[in-house]
Amino acid sequence: MNTQPTPNKSFLIIAILALLWNIMGLFQFIMAAFMKDLMLETYSETYTEQQMELFLNTPSWYYVFFGVCTITGVLASIALILKKKIALPLFLVSLLTVLVIQGYWILATQAIALLGTEAIIMPMLVIVTSIFLYFYSKGARQNKWLL
Repeated sequence: MNTQPTPNKSFLIIAILALLWNIMGLFQFIMAAFMKDLMLETYSETYTEQQMELFLNTPSWYYVFFGVCTITGVLASIALILKKKIALPLFLVSLLTVLVIQGYWILATQAIALLGTEAIIMPMLVIVTSIFLYFYSKGARQNKWLL
């Protein structure tokens, strides 16, 4: 009889929180990539014209990476909830694309100059969360919690 080790009690909580986090990221991607007019209306009173130009002049390749990042994050989270091994490579793809898009945002744009600390706090939170989810799923695989 082959029995699979049972994950600890926090496993399902972390997996569900990961899914909710990645769904929020997917929503942000959809807003940024496909609903720019709505974004302009929503944030026109909050951001200056220069700040809005920063958002509007984002290159198209950025949205490709952003989409890959969020879609693989959602799929990885679902796989984690279902205890599937595919979660690990999906979280890796998500992490790598997070590093590309957040690295671009922090290092290659005027975001920090235009937005201040706001421009670095959220990207760093996204990077740290992505690293955590990758290593958490790696540990889950090593503990044989994933099939």
